[in-house]
Amino acid sequence: MIRSLADFTRIAKEKGPKRLAVLAPEDEEFMRAVKTAWEMGYIEPVLIGNDEKMERVAERVEFNIDRFEKIPGTGQQDISDLGIQMIFSGELPMASKGQIPTSFIYRSIIREEARAASGMTVSVITFWEIPGMDHLVAFTDTGVNIIPDARTKTRIIMNAAFVFRLMGIPRPRITVLSGKRGIGPDLPSHRDYRFLKKAAAAGELGDCEIIEATSFTEIFRGSCGRDTLREDTAGEKIPHILLVPCLDTGNILCKLDFFLDVTRASLVATSRGPVCIPSRSDLSDNIVQQLAMCVVLADNMEKVNGRGGPT
Repeated sequence: MIRSLADFTRIAKEKGPKRLAVLAPEDEEFMRAVKTAWEMGYIEPVLIGNDEKMERVAERVEFNIDRFEKIPGTGQQDISDLGIQMIFSGELPMASKGQIPTSFIYRSIIREEARAASGMTVSVITFWEIPGMDHLVAFTDTGVNIIPDARTKTRIIMNAAFVFRLMGIPRPRITVLSGKRGIGPDLPSHRDYRFLKKAAAAGELGDCEIIEATSFTEIFRGSCGRDTLREDTAGEKIPHILLVPCLDTGNILCKLDFFLDVTRASLVATSRGPVCIPSRSDLSDNIVQQLAMCVVLADNMEKVNGRGGPT
């Protein structure tokens, strides 16, 4: 069972190197991460981007990239399309964003999922490693679906639950985050909670559990609020997955790592393999961790589901 980012880095050493489509590695921080991940034995990079820019950046971080396959590309969408197509064609098991806006990556993935007729709703899973917590906690969707309806949230949960099963957690616990009104009709997010809880009970979400909590107060203190502090605030009573009501909420919440003592790592789990999507503000050490995470998940996808994603 994978409980920490350190577990990912440890296992990546055993499973690597895996070939990785690197999309526009044209800044120093990302090229340094590619260098370290290769030296650690995690990856064998296939570099897609502007030759001159990649060479210039590689020289600055003292990384000889002559030994690796390089595919020239200039347009950001073209580079993204090419790398993602390499995953969906089965040529490579995973890809990573470099110096390229994430929206281009999302567009490429959505297009390829449609062509593959996978029925998959593309979504982003952002992990937090929290000191004292005995497992990773993930927010989703933090990047693609702006205001998902209940049906879309169903698919978002299935994506995240699939990733946790790849990590050896067969029945992840899920909180559907929502506000709750004391008077008047329920908020739409709370209506979605009740819909999803019913769907989970009917087995429509696969093997997972929607817990009886829609707020952090209920997670940590139970339904009685201040009357009861949960005994286990570090272990199995804390959910694995936090489904956010909308993209704004998810993106703001997951970036609170800038204020808190937590470590963030994000990915898109496509139906063919993981895509690493580090933030523009991430430093090379954190990017290396995220690459290690994708190496392990790519390996497990190949074994568990023949590279197929959640169904």
